[in-house]
Amino acid sequence: MKKALSLLGLLFLVTCSSSQQSAGPNVAIHLVPLNTSSDVFYFSGPINVQYQLSVANPTNQPIKLRRLELQTIGSGAYAIRNTSSPMNVTIPPNSSSTFTISVWGYSRGGYLRSTEPVTIRGIGYFDAPSGAFIKMFTENISPM
Repeated sequence: MKKALSLLGLLFLVTCSSSQQSAGPNVAIHLVPLNTSSDVFYFSGPINVQYQLSVANPTNQPIKLRRLELQTIGSGAYAIRNTSSPMNVTIPPNSSSTFTISVWGYSRGGYLRSTEPVTIRGIGYFDAPSGAFIKMFTENISPM
């Protein structure tokens, strides 16, 4: 029995350690909240949240952001359900592009909750001359 459990544990470790990383370029994605203060999140209900999205392209080829998915992880001042937004933004080679996006969320409400940090997980879907790739990122945002 111990031998079987050891074998299963070893198999699990080998499987986890051999998970593939993205074969795409090292693109950096960064979210910054716009026009938000903790007062906006004091009352519970639907809210519109705006972000400044920056995408840095370190390659010598243009890349195109096709789609962006955002979702909050855990609790925080507000929650964003899994939103998928089609995009059509080309980022020139060896440069970065910045633009504004807007998503709907839900404020939890309350004085103490309105200042809780929010963790957002995002997935960017890109097209490049070398092929399609995805880039996952997380961002910790503190309402001011």
